[in-house]
Amino acid sequence: MGLFLFRFWPVLVPLLIYWLWHLSVARRAVKAGLPAPHFREGPWYWAVLASLLTGIVCFLLLGASSEGMTGEYVPPHMENGTLVPGHERKAP
Repeated sequence: MGLFLFRFWPVLVPLLIYWLWHLSVARRAVKAGLPAPHFREGPWYWAVLASLLTGIVCFLLLGASSEGMTGEYVPPHMENGTLVPGHERKAP
């Protein structure tokens, strides 16, 4: 779950902003003596659309940034008691 949130947190930002906006509007409505709006009332469509577009942009940037890899990725590992950081092994 942590890896999912780490990689896809930009997609969740518009939904978090919408949720905070909804809380603010609900509090103001209660203070004014009006009924609080339902969660589905408001710019729900635009929040979801913004999340999807943000996700697409993130995937495009991720794909563009890994384009230069020509070898094989070697993850971090231990060698003779020392930690060898992850690196790219050049293809022969």
